[in-house]
Amino acid sequence: MLRALLGLSGLPILGLGEAASRDIRVVTPPDPGTQRLVLQALKSHYPGSLFDVDPASLDLRHGTSPVVALGPAALRRTLELDFRAPLISALTSSQAYKRLLAASGRDPTSCTALFAEASPAAQMQLIAAIFERKVTVGALLSDASSYLEKPLRQAAIQAGLELQLARIENGQDPVRAINALSGTHVLLAVADSTLYTPDTLRSILESTYRRGLPVIGFSAATVTAGTLASAWSDPEDLAADLIELIDSLNANALPEARHPRYWRVTINDNVARSLGLSISDKVRAMGTRPAGRTG
Repeated sequence: MLRALLGLSGLPILGLGEAASRDIRVVTPPDPGTQRLVLQALKSHYPGSLFDVDPASLDLRHGTSPVVALGPAALRRTLELDFRAPLISALTSSQAYKRLLAASGRDPTSCTALFAEASPAAQMQLIAAIFERKVTVGALLSDASSYLEKPLRQAAIQAGLELQLARIENGQDPVRAINALSGTHVLLAVADSTLYTPDTLRSILESTYRRGLPVIGFSAATVTAGTLASAWSDPEDLAADLIELIDSLNANALPEARHPRYWRVTINDNVARSLGLSISDKVRAMGTRPAGRTG
């Protein structure tokens, strides 16, 4: 659903037909790291644009060109400033985006986002393909991730899966909360930093491993840490998706914040063997790729 900017937010409008020659202003992360490829793609596609780690240096109060914040640190600094140009968040989780936007007091209709993590639909599709039968998926949610309940339920139905949710209260041990998910065949870990810290993820993986309960992670890093698998978007996927989003901006609306369109699958083969699961090539090849990219 599109949100009209005209008459609602008082934002300056973008000229029609600007996509091919559009300039953008990009607030970069202090240390790009794995985000460097996305940054390089933006510089190549928008050669006349401005890039700076300090949003104050980009003169955001003037001009109508979109402002792109790469990562949560860049988004936080950008939201501290008062400006009227459209804001696009990228490389930030849905949870962090919602939290930072709410704390800033900025009009939500003046912002959009391409979240860092794959959609619930992609994760449920992956689970359905791995098990090839109707299984019950368990998931833990906190107050900070409660907004995921509806999309998780919708995704489970669409994938032909059952879903069992457990709500975690402040201070509650996530490992013990898993005991409330009786009868589940697989645990889906969502991108919730209040639940899944490095320490709690390690404890959860140890507990679920002893029970023979597979865990689907929310990133490639969680697979490296010991989850069975994850749907995720690599930097090239995210770069292509972000450029398409920016180029599609028109005079009347910003698109709703969303999860990536492009994603792929990564598998922890050691964990799969330990759980006695055989992962087919069909599962490994799942996902959606940008045009012209097959790998």
